[in-house]
Amino acid sequence: MTDQDQTAETETKKLNVFFDVDNTLIMWNGKLRNHTREVFEALREEGHTIYIWSGVGIRRWDMRRHELDGMVEDYFIKPLDNHHEKLPALGVTIMPDYVIDDHRSVVDAFVGYHIPDEAGPDDDELLKVLEEIRTLAKS
Repeated sequence: MTDQDQTAETETKKLNVFFDVDNTLIMWNGKLRNHTREVFEALREEGHTIYIWSGVGIRRWDMRRHELDGMVEDYFIKPLDNHHEKLPALGVTIMPDYVIDDHRSVVDAFVGYHIPDEAGPDDDELLKVLEEIRTLAKS
């Protein structure tokens, strides 16, 4: 195997990863979902770009409150229907490569992970998300 073959084999795509907030990253009780910081750090280290979007507006304050703002590239309002068609009107200038959302319609409109809107003490859904993103980035 040549050096060029090895480089091509180890290169991964850098993805634009869009996270929803309510019941995806921040649960009903105001606490972060398990493994959020760990997953954000891993995604950034692997060269992916993290975006936050929400159907109820820009959520920068929530990310600052949980000390995650430094890992987020930008914030957008998420379209709640006609997802692709509404991106320009909502100012979404980056096409999502992968979305994580508790609403299946958003995940179905893009590529991503439908995450349960409830999380128990042993919740490891975001670790599953990280593995899926790693797999997608290698394909």
